[in-house]
Amino acid sequence: MKKSGAFFVCLLLTLLCYAPIARAQDTLRLKAITYNLRFGELASLEELAARIASEKPDMVALQEVDCHTRREGIPHQHGKDFATELGFRTGMFPLYGKTIAFAGGWYGIGLLTARPYLGVRKLMLPQASAQEESRALLLVTVEVGQDTVVFASTHLGLSEESRRMQTECILNELKRSRYPVLLGGDFNAEPDAAEIAAMTSGCDLLCGMQPTFPADAPDVKIDYLFGYPAGRWTLESTRIMPSGLSDHRAIVSVVALAR
Repeated sequence: MKKSGAFFVCLLLTLLCYAPIARAQDTLRLKAITYNLRFGELASLEELAARIASEKPDMVALQEVDCHTRREGIPHQHGKDFATELGFRTGMFPLYGKTIAFAGGWYGIGLLTARPYLGVRKLMLPQASAQEESRALLLVTVEVGQDTVVFASTHLGLSEESRRMQTECILNELKRSRYPVLLGGDFNAEPDAAEIAAMTSGCDLLCGMQPTFPADAPDVKIDYLFGYPAGRWTLESTRIMPSGLSDHRAIVSVVALAR
């Protein structure tokens, strides 16, 4: 065989050997959790942090997160900065988005990220009535190796009209993102609701249909994980985290993002 022919045979064999590695590197895998904490009424922050840390997640979307409140009947959480303390106890970076002033402090949503972040943004969401509780979308742009991904958390309103407005606002925000987005939250809507249909029309659903509320005997699903844009994300595994630490059960999903 001529030298040039032998060279091309060797090159072809080398490419074939490395093809599986190249395909594996075409996918980014992340573990995500979404968890409504019920403002720590049912557990200590040490217990909540230990449960979260045991999963070794890349992202945790948190709802009903207090900061420096003094709620009646919950003295064990008085004055606590939930996001900061959970970040310290899990070894993750904490982000906080206040939605209302409450009980001498603030109440809102949060994020924990295991990856360094480039920037954070809070977007207040529309509501049908000024009497309703304010809601927000919290987004953090993170570095995942050579990739850039946005992690997001939200907690939608109690009225159907507010949720419709809020999901529309969220989808418009996701469409403006330069990077793929992984969103977790308490949407206060069951799977057959129009709001969830709107979300799944533009996003990949990254969780199962198992009920998440109430935690002691769940019969309603109102917590979700979504990936934007649709078609880029794949759900590899998902489960509901059994726990009596809140009135919601957390969702834990391993997801893949096609580069």
